[in-house]
Amino acid sequence: MKIRAKRLPGEGRSRLSWFRVHPGVPLDVTFQLMSTNRSSVNWVGHEPRFRIFSQFVDQLVVLEITDPQRCEFKLGGVWRLRLTAEETESLPRGGMRFTLEHRAHDGDYVLGLLGTVSCCETTINSNHNRISSLLPR
Repeated sequence: MKIRAKRLPGEGRSRLSWFRVHPGVPLDVTFQLMSTNRSSVNWVGHEPRFRIFSQFVDQLVVLEITDPQRCEFKLGGVWRLRLTAEETESLPRGGMRFTLEHRAHDGDYVLGLLGTVSCCETTINSNHNRISSLLPR
């Protein structure tokens, strides 16, 4: 069974299992977890572990959240994640992958969701075409 996450509140054209982080800005996102047959996934009572890996191809964990107050499962297949400004500032810029794992109190962590996260600057560079400004007119 494949698990997917859709961001709440319902954003009609949002990509599944993806979100964007802005460095230095706290993040508070909520997702609806569902299986491929569109039924909600209930992991209430399981311990969550959220990890961001530095690149798509390596295994270097750059962020791990196990605090149930900041990474929590709620009834109805709802998953809420909160990151601090310091955590978002420390993330590498660009695209990365994340995992959401869960475990019962007496077991090992099990992969529940694999997704992607993008970390981009909050300010828009208005001087993106600097070379043209250096050329003679």
